[in-house]
Amino acid sequence: MSLRITILLFLLSITGVFGQHVEHQSLYWLRYFNQIEFSPAIQWNNEIENRRFFNPDVENQFIINTHLHYSWKNWDVGGGSTFSWVFAQRPELQYDFANKEIRPFAEISNEQKIGKVYLQNRIRLDNRFIQSNPEVSVWEQSYYLLRVRYRMQWSMPLVINDEQIEKVSVRVSDEIMFNTKENVFDQNRVDVTFSFYLSKYFTVEPSYVFLYQHRLKVDEYFSRNVFRFTLVHSISTY
Repeated sequence: MSLRITILLFLLSITGVFGQHVEHQSLYWLRYFNQIEFSPAIQWNNEIENRRFFNPDVENQFIINTHLHYSWKNWDVGGGSTFSWVFAQRPELQYDFANKEIRPFAEISNEQKIGKVYLQNRIRLDNRFIQSNPEVSVWEQSYYLLRVRYRMQWSMPLVINDEQIEKVSVRVSDEIMFNTKENVFDQNRVDVTFSFYLSKYFTVEPSYVFLYQHRLKVDEYFSRNVFRFTLVHSISTY
C-alpha cells in the first residue's frame, strides 16, 4: 500500500509539468532547529532557515517557524506559524524587495513501527497570507490561500550504541502540496536525510532535497536540487 501511494504521489507531482517551461536551479539551505521538551508529551519547536542559490550566491528565502506539539501514543498534533521573506526566484535577476508571508498552520501525524523501520504519515494545513502590495504591510493587506500538504516518511536507525541511542539514522520522505485555488498543484518534495547524534544537546543533519514547484499564478515550474544542513539543538526542561 505504501509503495502504491508513493507511485501515485510521484505521478501526480509530474502531471502538467511536461510541455511547460521548467527552470532548473541549485540551492543550499542552512537551518537551526531548536526543540524544547516540557514533558514527554509536549514539545515546542523553533526553526530559522536561510535559503540561497549556489551560483550566483543570491538570497532566495528566509524562514522562521514556531510550533507547539502534543504527542499521545503513535499520534502527534501540532500548530504554529511560519514567517517567510521571499527574495529572488531567479538569481540572475536579483530582487528589489522581499515578499512577505504569514502562514499559520495545523498538522497531525501518525507513526507506526514496521520491523526496524518507522513509517510516518502527516497532513498539514497551511493558511497562507501573502503580501499582495509591496508598498503595504502584509499585516494590512494580503492574499489568502489554503494549502494542503501530505507527507509520507520512512526512518531507520543505522548505528545504535550500548545505551540504545541512535548514533546514525536515515530518513526518506515524499511530500506533495496542493492549493485550493489558482494552480492546484503546488509542489512535490523528496528528501533524504542522514542524522548524526553528537550529544544529548546537538545533532547534525545533512540532506538532499529534490522538488518540483509550480509558481503561484505563473505558468512556470522550478526543478530544484537542494543541499540542506541542519543543526538540531535539543533542550529538556524536565
